[in-house]
Amino acid sequence: MFSHDAGMVLGVEIGGTKTQVGRCDARTGRPVELVRRAVERPAGRAGILRQLEEMIPPLLRGVTAIGVGFGGPVDLASGRAVTSHQIAGWDWFPVRRWFERRFGLPVVVENDTNCAGFAEATRGAGRGARTVFYFNVGTGVGGALVRDGALYNARYGAMEFGHMRRDDGRTLESVSSGLAIEQGVSTVRESGRYVGEMLANVITLLNPDVVVVGGGVAQAGRPFWEPMRAAVRERVFHVFRRNYRLRRARFGQVVVVVGAALLAGRRA
Repeated sequence: MFSHDAGMVLGVEIGGTKTQVGRCDARTGRPVELVRRAVERPAGRAGILRQLEEMIPPLLRGVTAIGVGFGGPVDLASGRAVTSHQIAGWDWFPVRRWFERRFGLPVVVENDTNCAGFAEATRGAGRGARTVFYFNVGTGVGGALVRDGALYNARYGAMEFGHMRRDDGRTLESVSSGLAIEQGVSTVRESGRYVGEMLANVITLLNPDVVVVGGGVAQAGRPFWEPMRAAVRERVFHVFRRNYRLRRARFGQVVVVVGAALLAGRRA
């Protein structure tokens, strides 16, 4: 049970396949109540906003702030969505202002993968490590870097792991994401190998203590993990081979909600 003075916040995920809202403990980010809906892609942005207007009001009891994890680049200064690569209609939409006007609470808007990375680095599989690189392989592919408990970020975001380009010119996301597998562009094993090849470059650049892997495709188990690990070992700078630890994400499907809630808790 949570104490009455713990403080509650909302963690919101606006994704490519699901919309989630959690009423969460501000200190731990853990959802006390959670509502999830599948995204209807043809309905675009308007459909998701209608979902949020229905999902959020019943969860507002005792809530002092809202954290939003958005599935795409975010203009941190204005709280606008730059774009979504999965759902139409989000280009330059004022996400923070929309939430503030609808619900009358302070709002933090961040990229969804950054939210997830913050959750895993501070409360999950990377807890206790100084430098954590997080990436997810799900509907899309994203990355986040957390060092000494702080997100590395810049205007419009950073660490866009899925948009790194392979030798053939294609982005990592276009060949390894859940959508790529669904469309027959690749298989789970190929996704794992493609991710491992790019991840070796990231480790060579950042030399992180822990690499945390999340997302639906990564939950496929050995068919994804074995080729990924092999590709990393083969390609990473040999001096760093013993420095990093590869870990599975702990928070599963609620990771973005937890991270958004933690960021909102800081604001609150």
